[in-house]
Amino acid sequence: MKYARTILTALALLCLYACQQPQTTSNDEQPLARAYGESLYLSDMKGLIKENTTAADSALIVNDHVQTWLRDRVLAHTASGSATTNEKIERLVSNYRSSLLLNEYKQELLESELDTTVTLEELQAYYEENKQKYELQEKIAQGMYVKIDRTKPYGDLKRWWKLKKDKHYDQLVELAQKEADDYMLDTLKWISLDDWEAKLPEGAFKEKYYEDDERDIYVKNRTHRYFLKINKVIRRGKIAPMEYVQDDISKIILKNKKSDLISRKQEELYQQELENKNIEVY
Repeated sequence: MKYARTILTALALLCLYACQQPQTTSNDEQPLARAYGESLYLSDMKGLIKENTTAADSALIVNDHVQTWLRDRVLAHTASGSATTNEKIERLVSNYRSSLLLNEYKQELLESELDTTVTLEELQAYYEENKQKYELQEKIAQGMYVKIDRTKPYGDLKRWWKLKKDKHYDQLVELAQKEADDYMLDTLKWISLDDWEAKLPEGAFKEKYYEDDERDIYVKNRTHRYFLKINKVIRRGKIAPMEYVQDDISKIILKNKKSDLISRKQEELYQQELENKNIEVY
């Protein structure tokens, strides 16, 4: 009967929760269950009961939670009496704590002492030592590209596109920034030939035209005009230029710097603690 009254009290309070009334907690809150000096209160179940849950369903949810809580406490209490179990738990907790402390210290060390700058000299040195790892699996090319709406005037774009003078390049970039729906005018950037092809309407790209010399293509469809100039192509199986793999190399160099910093710091602290006789090898 006492347990039934507790459930009824819980349901009454749950109704208040469902109506989104402000929650009040006092030291006199009636517990729903007790186990080994620990009590379970309705306030511990905040969020357990969803809005629009019926009173009957709320009662089932509360009852299930209470019974689960009690059974877990009984099992935990029984386990706490096992010396073997306690020893394993303490060891696991200790190892986990040490792991957390170690990871936190490494992060603080990297944030305070790591030089994240990757110089051109570092990039070049790593590339020269490892270039055989960067054999191309696809054709890549340098070029320029502009996509512009057909309703917009394009006379200046077409004229500047054909004139191969630096002074017109700046005008071309300015026009593309203002008028183009899409453009890529970094002539030093290497892009896969498949990605260049994807920028044009289907069937407009003829790969054989771009194998040797600089080539231009101009096509249009119902909505847009497309300008594409392929300047240089490197075939599959050749070694990728450093610029194409620069980002990957930067990540590798930075990762190596992190590892080296942690290793140096670890060795420094190790030797220091040996000298201070805080650690010993038997």
